[in-house]
Amino acid sequence: MTVFCPGVGAASLAKLTFMVGGVEEEFNAAQELLTCMGANVVYCGQVGSGQAAKICNNMLLAIGMIETERHRHKGGKRESEREREIDTGLGLDPKLLAKILNMSSGRCWSSDKYNPVPGVMEGVPSANNYQGGFGTKLMAKDLGFAQNTATNTQTPIPLGSLAHQIYRAMCTRGYSNKDFSSVFQFLREEGI
Repeated sequence: MTVFCPGVGAASLAKLTFMVGGVEEEFNAAQELLTCMGANVVYCGQVGSGQAAKICNNMLLAIGMIETERHRHKGGKRESEREREIDTGLGLDPKLLAKILNMSSGRCWSSDKYNPVPGVMEGVPSANNYQGGFGTKLMAKDLGFAQNTATNTQTPIPLGSLAHQIYRAMCTRGYSNKDFSSVFQFLREEGI
């Protein structure tokens, strides 16, 4: 039986999601223990299916975080002259934009529960210089698994491939041990 679960923050709050692949009888025997540590325990099928579910989830999570950052970048106010040069001129307050997105069809976990913009939400890594949470190097690793699987199955994942490149670049530029939501800071510094 193989068990995959993400997140230091979710672990400390016993809100993990366990994606389990293996023999169903073994899953049933372990399920009670897993529910003590996580809010969601899902049997995914044969050995490897938990990992498959995890890499699909984390690929979507990475893409969503990057896109959440990009919309903040386009809409958010900038403090310094350099940041004003990057701004598209929309000049929206980041907290107001988060409120609007989270009550509208643009809502996603990255915006609603784990906002990457410092000062928008308390209790998330962006409020703590991107410390804690799910590390960038772990996201890059999971995206590498997704990329390898896609290559082996001849499945195109263009956005997943781009997300993998971004997170790999982050690791080479000192973001390895920061939370993956630091993509906000990384892309701002890169002027992207």
